[in-house]
Amino acid sequence: MNYYYDLLLNFQDKYCMFYEWDQEDSIEFIKKIPLFHIDSKAYIDLLTKRVILNENFLQSIENKTKIKQNNYLKYTSIFSDGKNSIVLEFNDDGLVINKSSLMLEDELNINEFMYSIKLSPIDYKVVDEDKISKETRQELKIKRLLKIEIENMYQKKEFSKLKYIYLEWFNELIDNIDKMYNKMLTKIGEDLTEKEYAIYELIKLSYNNV
Repeated sequence: MNYYYDLLLNFQDKYCMFYEWDQEDSIEFIKKIPLFHIDSKAYIDLLTKRVILNENFLQSIENKTKIKQNNYLKYTSIFSDGKNSIVLEFNDDGLVINKSSLMLEDELNINEFMYSIKLSPIDYKVVDEDKISKETRQELKIKRLLKIEIENMYQKKEFSKLKYIYLEWFNELIDNIDKMYNKMLTKIGEDLTEKEYAIYELIKLSYNNV
């Protein structure tokens, strides 16, 4: 079995690129982890779908990923097609539960290493789609906060705050609260613009002034 050594991983239930890692994430230092060369079809399935590994393959990687203080991750491995690489964590049933991208230097090193090792066919079953969001984690975070704040203002009948946010957002003021509320929620569902970022910062600033 091939291994890769000394790398940082950021396990999330949804795959995100290394440049989206957040300072609040729990970054894991890995001392040693199994590494498999797979074909591009298998890589795409592992990246975009939820899969279950064959039991024999699952047992082959059991407790092979070493972390600090001589502890181990039970079922974890790197998979690479020589162009891209991904790290997956599985549960006892072989189902993917977490995914991690790699830091750029590690991914380049692994992809280059693939030229020297043979393909390793892996037996797995696709159980569901798990497509990567086109929106970044930051964009999703902003949309989530805006939606929560707007809904809270509406439900608590804080209509003066709602009107103020609406005025800053759309540069107009109307009397129909429901129309304002629905327009803001609709806008949150669309692509973010500089206006939404500005409203996000305005709401964050209001927290600091409390």
